[in-house]
Amino acid sequence: MSAEGSSGDVAVLTELKAYAKASGSRAFFADDALAWVQAVLTECVVDEAARRVRMAFEGAAHDESESVPSFAFSATFDELAGRAKALPPLCNPAVLEGIDDLTSLSHLSEPAVLHNLQVRYAQHNIYTYSGIVLVALNPFAHVPLYYSQDTLQAYAGRMRGELEPHLFAIAEDAFQGMVRDKRNQTIVVSGESGAGKTISAKHIMRYFASAHEEGDPDRQITEGRRTSRVEEMILATNPVLESFGNAKTTRNDNSSRFGKFLEIRFSERHAIEAAYIRTYLLERSRVVDQPRTERNFHVFYQLLAAAPDALRAELGGLSRDPDAYAYTAQTAAIPGVDDAVEYATTCAALGVIGVDEDQQRRIMRVLAALLHVGNIEIAGASERVGASIAADDGGAADAACQRAVELLAVDGALFRKWLTKRQIVTRSEKIVSNMTRAQAVVVRDSVAKLVYAHLFEWIVRTINESLQGDNSSTGASFIGVLDIYGFEHFERNSFEQFCINYANEKLQQNFNRHVFKLEQEEYQREQLANWTFVDFQDNQPCIDLIEGRPMGVLALLDEESRLQQGSDQAFAEKLIKQFGNGGGGLPAAAFFAAPRFGADRFTIRHYAHSVEYAADGFIDKNKDAVPDEIQNVLRASGDPLVQAILNQSASGGSAEPAPATEPRLSVRAARKPTLGAVFRHSLVALMETIEATESHYIRCVKPNDAKSAWGFDAPMVLAQLRACGVLETIRISCAGYPSRLPLAEFIHRYAVLLAPLPASRPLGADACRALAARILGSAFAREPGRFQVGLTKVFFRAGALALLEKLRVERLHQAATCVQRLVRAHQQRTRFLRLRAATARIQRSARGAMARRRYAELRRQHAAVLLQRLARGALARALYRERQCAVLRLQALARGVLARRAHRELRRERAARVIQRLARGLLARRHARRALHLVTRMQARVRGAAAKRELRRRREEARSAAHFKDVTYKLEGKLILLTRQLDESQARAAALEVRLRRAVDDAQALREKDAVAEARALALGERVSELESAKAEADARVEELTELVALARREAEDARGDAQAQLARDADARSLLEAKLAELEAELAASRAQLADVRSSQIAGSAPAPSSAAAPSGASTQQIQPPPPDLVALPSASSIKRSDTAASARWRAPASATGYELADQHIQQLPPPPDASTSASRSLARMLGALSPLPSSASSQPNANDPAHDAHQEEDAEVPVFELRSEDEVRDMLEHEENLITEVLNELIGDLHVPMPNLDAEYQPPDLLFPAHLIGLCVIKMFQYNLARRIDRLLMSAIARVQKKTAAFESDYTSAFWLSNVFELLSIIKTSMTEHQSSTHEYADSERAMNDGMQYLETLLSDIYFGWIKDLQKRFVKLIIPGVVESEALPGFTASDSGFFNRLMGTGPRESTVKIENVLSFFNHIWRTMEFYYVDSAIMRQIMSELLCNIGVTAFNNIIMRRNFCSWKRGMQIQYNLTRIEEWCKTHSVADATRNLDRLLQLVKLLQLQKSTEQDIDIMFEVCDLLNPAQIKKLLSIYAVSDYENPIIGPVMTEVTRRASPSEKIDKILLDTNDLNDQVLYLTARKVPAIETYIPPEFRMPRIRALVDSQTDMAYDEEEEDEDGLDDTQVPVDDRQLAAAYEFATYGQAPLQH
Repeated sequence: MSAEGSSGDVAVLTELKAYAKASGSRAFFADDALAWVQAVLTECVVDEAARRVRMAFEGAAHDESESVPSFAFSATFDELAGRAKALPPLCNPAVLEGIDDLTSLSHLSEPAVLHNLQVRYAQHNIYTYSGIVLVALNPFAHVPLYYSQDTLQAYAGRMRGELEPHLFAIAEDAFQGMVRDKRNQTIVVSGESGAGKTISAKHIMRYFASAHEEGDPDRQITEGRRTSRVEEMILATNPVLESFGNAKTTRNDNSSRFGKFLEIRFSERHAIEAAYIRTYLLERSRVVDQPRTERNFHVFYQLLAAAPDALRAELGGLSRDPDAYAYTAQTAAIPGVDDAVEYATTCAALGVIGVDEDQQRRIMRVLAALLHVGNIEIAGASERVGASIAADDGGAADAACQRAVELLAVDGALFRKWLTKRQIVTRSEKIVSNMTRAQAVVVRDSVAKLVYAHLFEWIVRTINESLQGDNSSTGASFIGVLDIYGFEHFERNSFEQFCINYANEKLQQNFNRHVFKLEQEEYQREQLANWTFVDFQDNQPCIDLIEGRPMGVLALLDEESRLQQGSDQAFAEKLIKQFGNGGGGLPAAAFFAAPRFGADRFTIRHYAHSVEYAADGFIDKNKDAVPDEIQNVLRASGDPLVQAILNQSASGGSAEPAPATEPRLSVRAARKPTLGAVFRHSLVALMETIEATESHYIRCVKPNDAKSAWGFDAPMVLAQLRACGVLETIRISCAGYPSRLPLAEFIHRYAVLLAPLPASRPLGADACRALAARILGSAFAREPGRFQVGLTKVFFRAGALALLEKLRVERLHQAATCVQRLVRAHQQRTRFLRLRAATARIQRSARGAMARRRYAELRRQHAAVLLQRLARGALARALYRERQCAVLRLQALARGVLARRAHRELRRERAARVIQRLARGLLARRHARRALHLVTRMQARVRGAAAKRELRRRREEARSAAHFKDVTYKLEGKLILLTRQLDESQARAAALEVRLRRAVDDAQALREKDAVAEARALALGERVSELESAKAEADARVEELTELVALARREAEDARGDAQAQLARDADARSLLEAKLAELEAELAASRAQLADVRSSQIAGSAPAPSSAAAPSGASTQQIQPPPPDLVALPSASSIKRSDTAASARWRAPASATGYELADQHIQQLPPPPDASTSASRSLARMLGALSPLPSSASSQPNANDPAHDAHQEEDAEVPVFELRSEDEVRDMLEHEENLITEVLNELIGDLHVPMPNLDAEYQPPDLLFPAHLIGLCVIKMFQYNLARRIDRLLMSAIARVQKKTAAFESDYTSAFWLSNVFELLSIIKTSMTEHQSSTHEYADSERAMNDGMQYLETLLSDIYFGWIKDLQKRFVKLIIPGVVESEALPGFTASDSGFFNRLMGTGPRESTVKIENVLSFFNHIWRTMEFYYVDSAIMRQIMSELLCNIGVTAFNNIIMRRNFCSWKRGMQIQYNLTRIEEWCKTHSVADATRNLDRLLQLVKLLQLQKSTEQDIDIMFEVCDLLNPAQIKKLLSIYAVSDYENPIIGPVMTEVTRRASPSEKIDKILLDTNDLNDQVLYLTARKVPAIETYIPPEFRMPRIRALVDSQTDMAYDEEEEDEDGLDDTQVPVDDRQLAAAYEFATYGQAPLQH
């Protein structure tokens, strides 16, 4: 055997490896009815000696009555090697059935492509990729889920291949190519009539008009209303062009009878700014002639069905019956289409594109005129008589002519004349002759075609003018959408089919070259070593046959059309003579075939099919001639519209560009170009445009002729696949390396073929290529030419990848067998060991049972002996006890008698003593109660008088020190700043403060003791004198108290002596304290001197240090931390108190650690400040403030040399001090003081710096919510004084200022701070209005102002809330997919996102850089921020619920739209990530109210359920009750079956489809996005029990401070007035009261009792 034969046998044997009976190989066989059917291999015999192969296959019966078909195949090795016979095409593995890219099939053949499309179509997946081509099968059903707005937005911004195949993906790919590559794009939509081209082009235009309108704020602002208008007009062109250019045909109810190329022009910012439409070859003949089962253009039927009565009268009594007119007398109705509704849509669309109502009325006049023209009957019995208009005496035909003349506004006589006569112009004269009836009918129909064609062109020009608007430029770039007619092949094919097929030949040539170019560029880019340029079938000879010069079909047609006596017969004869019988060896002649009989037909072998054309009518249609005389009559019309459409066309305004005329030597006028020449030049211009752009292809396929929903006619689909070039694309791919995989994915999947397995560690590019070469070398050791290793991919010849996959499956099968063997052996060994152990246990148990029986017998014997002994002893003891009891009974009776006698005597004596005791106690208690009552009354009177005197004294002191208070407040803040600036003397300052505090406490304690002693001595003296005078008057009644009075006198003298001694001791202590204070003052003066030195050194050395460096440590701050402010009850003025703290540094000084970054690093927070609310700590703070008269800054340490700082100090020094002493002054300030509102707006809102979360400072609610409380205090006081206008002004100004402050949402801290304060202010006002009870109409205006303010506050709260939520969602949505879906936090379940075959061609599996921890960190940041600013808990939970809803919607929609996310492993990862989120939510008591997270969980659960049998369907629908059937069906249709899973068989999808069918029209696949624009915030304001009047010391708000101080004084005044009524009341004092007073003096203070 020769070497060539040996190598051929090796190749054959390699191919036969794929046909293995053990693996159940399946193959395709041709079938007349189903095109291709599958059969299972039952026998395969390979005789290497005889070099022959024989196979037997068994198919499946389509019906129970049919027998099982069988197929046989036999061939020799030579036949197979020489390609004389081909092996049956193999079926693809079940895992690849229904794959979304045909080029990813392991066996890439015609039947495999057809079967894959059929499987996807059965799953209701109408779109499939075939390389760069999108194959779209018409479902003939309404599928709103495919084109909903949610689906459209899901594809916006996504790469092609990232989601399921869709025409939106092609549109987005074109848009991204235009933006990324700065190159114009073209989308070619082609297919035969009825395949869905028009609706596909419509949705593509809708995508460009609306997909990227959101998320581009610059576009919305800069482009303005004009851009939106252009988009609206682009969408409005569809109903207009469909009405005037589409018609019902036998294959399609809405067939486009013209070609359309729409240029959508974009600005530099990629916003639509203009558009331009070009049309090609309108089927004019349809106006006058249609087959019986077809219709005229839609607009005629719409006019007849829905024209208003007034318009009908104007249109010459237009009838509603289409049969009344010759041009519309065919099939009138289209099932499911309402012409009246379509008429309204068309009129509305005309208005959008700029056609006003008057122009619309004129258009309808022209259309009605054409209908009347069709009813003009031409009479003429013979050529000698000539043609004439029938019934000239006033019949129906004459009436139709008259109506047409009136509607067209032309000269009736001339119109009638030139309809039936013609004029021949010679050099000397003009001859008018009669036309025959046939010629007149042609002229009549030509008039209708001319007018309608020009009307259509005028509409297109109007659309273009509107779409371009004022923008005269062509735009920065454009995307063209070509909606062109598909290849047509009918029983009778005429000039229109010839032009259409000619256009498809040109497009197919461009498509083939484009695919060829991409294939070669891929090989060159990957630097493949051994490859040759792929050859493909070029249809250039066929194109030369049609357009070649000077003897092409079009050239011969033009030549014949220019002859006076030219005819269709002569044209056909010329073609046969030129190209028939081989055509003299011309290459183009091979594509031409002459008929066997007759010379009126010719056949052209197109790329898709051979088409026989009837030459009849070619000349007339090519000429498209209308006599000049009747054209002049029409141009002279009195109707402006008729003049515009005809004269503009005559002047060169046609939508179709005129061909460039060649220079001629003749002096005759330039001839009018023929229709074929015009179309050829338009097509050349179109091809130049397409070739200059990046092309994208959508091939629409019509699955059946009956237009039945979801019906699949396999032979018909296969013919269209051949015609549209899909199979040619696959053939080109198969000629080279059709299958390819990225290196990383190839190694990940096929590394198992190596023994031993390579180490799993990161590899470089060279190492990856070397490892891939090793794997391929082990698999294709004898055929190295079946693969190539490129730079980033591995390329395979056709079938090589399938063989590689087969080897992998066998290797995995061997490994699984080995694992099973080991597992089963382990199970058997384990079972043997268990049996042996069980046997030993049984033996042990039996022996133990026998021993226990023997032991029990011995125990019974021993027990019998023991029982006898015990029984005898018991009898003896019983006898003894009986005798002993008798003796004891006698003794007890005797002793009882004697005891009872003694007991009776003792009871009598005890009763006597008890009676005496009770009588004496009763008398004593009566006396004590009376004395105690007297003492209590005297105590109350004496203490009340003393307290009133002390209150008056302290009030006078407080009023005289009002100015001193304000100064003290400022000095307190200055002291805090001073202590923070003295870093070097911190320890010393702390010691001084501690010593000073102790000294002050000691002094205060001594003063209190001194005051108590003095008051006690004075009281005792007064009481003693009163007792002495009372004793003389009541000797008779209080003789029993004489001794007590004497004793009280002695006690009073002792107390007076003690008081004098205590006063002496207090004086000594006071002198000692004064000395200590002097020492402290000296030390403080020394500290000031040191501070001055430090400042001078800083000024001389360098620039001032930042404010954060001057901040003291947390410990020092804590030592001098003032008490927290006291809450004040609302709305009683008597409960308002002033609380002063020193938290100013936390407001103005920038934090050294912002946010919760330190908390995440586990830095311990500082302890809270000590709670000290006594008067002593307040006095200490004021004293320390008085000792520190240094200036303080509002925000940070200023530069000492800064003039602005000096001016600020002067301004602080000149801050006016306000003191409000009465209600009138308070009212006057609230009503007339304008600076009060200015203070509120500037200090509390405008100039306020939001404090950042800082672990160096502890914030309480008053520290962060004081703006709301102070504004609320002002509003409530204004309401009390009935100042409605001031309430309006204050609230509206504050709301406007806050809204301006929060409009930008520059940080989460600002948003949370103002959200909390606005809610607090709203709660304060609502609480006040709830407690306010108005009984008159005096407060009506103020109540109205308060209610309006609450409404505006609710609006402001809603704006801040939703604005912040939108900002959070915009940032958070970037984390959802990588963090929740792609993050692989669960070890051992790594999922490859690229799937088995990577659609993206170059993107391997990659690990997400964003993890679930990033999502949880985002949650923690938002939650801690809201906690820090004390945001209401309901708002906090609602904000987190919105984020959870965002997770549910975004992740759900991405998973259900992306095949690479729909796998079991990916479901496990997502389940784990969602569990982490659920744990966080449970910890923080947050729930998703929309249940979108529950739907996502069920979706993930569905990924993990079994889906292989019909019994699993009920489980799926029961477990996933929140998912609708359409969503379940969609997920199963794109589910990626893993290697170890069973494929989803056909019956499962059939049953799921059946369940989804009833609700398919209303179910939505994608979840609705949470549109915050339509939501309303519902929150219940909390009840505020108290208003906090804390004011930070650094805020210069003298008027607000005065208002707070006045409320404090007024509260004290009101309490004093309530007690004044008891000052002068005289209560008589009796002797018993004096006795009680003596007891008080003797035993001390007694409790108040009543």
